[in-house]
Amino acid sequence: MNYKYIEDLHTKFAVPDEAKSLFEKITKTPTEKREDILKDMDTLVKIAGWSTALPALYRQQVNSGFVLSDPLKLKHKTNKEFYDPDTDITFRLQWNPDRELRKDHRHLTERGVIAIHSDDTHFVNRDNNGIPCYLCKANIDTQNPGEILLAMELVGKTFYLGANFAPITNNHFTIMSAKHKPQRYHEDIPRILNDFVDLTEGHFRTLFNGLAGASIEGHEHLQATTERLPIEQIRIQDKDVIYQRDDISVSRPKYYVPLWLVEGENKAKGAIAADRIIRAWHSLNALNHTVNIISSKFGDVFRIFVILRDKRKLSARGKKGAMGVFETGGDIVLSYGPTIGENKQINEEHTFEKASLETIKELLKDISPEERSCSVLADVIS
Repeated sequence: MNYKYIEDLHTKFAVPDEAKSLFEKITKTPTEKREDILKDMDTLVKIAGWSTALPALYRQQVNSGFVLSDPLKLKHKTNKEFYDPDTDITFRLQWNPDRELRKDHRHLTERGVIAIHSDDTHFVNRDNNGIPCYLCKANIDTQNPGEILLAMELVGKTFYLGANFAPITNNHFTIMSAKHKPQRYHEDIPRILNDFVDLTEGHFRTLFNGLAGASIEGHEHLQATTERLPIEQIRIQDKDVIYQRDDISVSRPKYYVPLWLVEGENKAKGAIAADRIIRAWHSLNALNHTVNIISSKFGDVFRIFVILRDKRKLSARGKKGAMGVFETGGDIVLSYGPTIGENKQINEEHTFEKASLETIKELLKDISPEERSCSVLADVIS
């Protein structure tokens, strides 16, 4: 275990000794004692809060082998950072080949991430190809024996939290709606994002992929991480502020994908303002416009980053697959390196090796919508 990380966490949130002992107990308890873990987690939430309890569960899932690689140990993962003076952001490019293990069915079964044999008669919510939903709790309980889910109420709705077994960052969780419904934006999404950030005392930030990066489109879900995303460092100048009233500030800072930032201490008003921007963007092209959203908290101020996307521009040169919310947040993940002799056009390891700040800018500009419509959105929000 990375004791320095744990000590810093406990110091930051003034965790009492009783909670520290329970934290360590949870991290060492085998998944076979699931009921004991859930009971201890419930106690830890009550005495120390979600900000401490969730990292305890995450370390348990790492130690048990459910999480495929420990984000705190850079055995295979390599980072490069590039400071951009035009935005004040230090972009991060990560080479993370362990992410590709999520596609290796044999490896996943050997580790117990996926059950070797499961009774598929109990699976629910199959897609058109007969594949059961990966994010429904009933299916996870059967086919993912190593995963431990926690129930959480957000804006009066039930969600389940589970550690992402192929993490991009430390404490990378998936937040799954208890109700099976498609991954579509609706007005409660900003409220849900802010609520999670609030319940975790700003220790976590939450992320939402509309239909721009979501790998599972059949079930509503969000993501969360304790790792600060590069976009959170962005420079805001007076000229960037479009609207400021009622304790809410809306700005449009310089970035390489159209970005709107809503800030304010009132999380309800901030969610409403973000929703207005998103709905205005959708109304301009209901078929193709979508969004990535990041919610975080700095001190008492809630911050919602609304990144405008177009479903016709999801891919970038040098990157395999769609660019999602982590990428638009400035943390670009590369993991695909085909073996010698494979006839593939893209090798992300080559992109990583040759990368510079210009590489980052080009990747983001490749997915930037051609129609920014910022003036229209400015009229709506003001």
